[in-house]
Amino acid sequence: MNNSKIVLGISFFLAGFFSLLKYLNVISMPDEQIIGGAIIFYAIPTVYISLENGRRDKLVWATILFCVSVVLIVKSYFEILDTRGIIFASILFVGGTVLMLLFIENMKEKVFFISSLILIFLSYLTVTTFKNLGLFETANKIGNLVEAFCPVILIVLGIGVFINRKK
Repeated sequence: MNNSKIVLGISFFLAGFFSLLKYLNVISMPDEQIIGGAIIFYAIPTVYISLENGRRDKLVWATILFCVSVVLIVKSYFEILDTRGIIFASILFVGGTVLMLLFIENMKEKVFFISSLILIFLSYLTVTTFKNLGLFETANKIGNLVEAFCPVILIVLGIGVFINRKK
């Protein structure tokens, strides 16, 4: 049985379920807390499972997802202007940081170092230069579309992971 897929399926299902309850006005919880909580619910056990199995790929992705979910939850508690830009910059920065750690672990892989510098530099540019080029207006339009269909997408993904898991 694949424990990581079970945790992923439960996370998708819970995020979709709580989003649907919010949509039906049963609960009043920001979307960032719902999605952030579901990602943390997925990331913590996945990090543990990855450390046991020696799966660095899942360890890296779970770490990235955990950091992003922390940004989502912090964003829900504090009033931050231009929040989608901060999330995008955070994703780039966290990705660059993870690649830098992989480079420090294996100094022979220069591609990790170069990729990490590029991502960290791009995260800086998104906060400064790209903001003036209209990137955030486009991100807001795409985000609004995803937000409208988020509960249904999450429930379908959660059920799909359960159906397609290996027994």
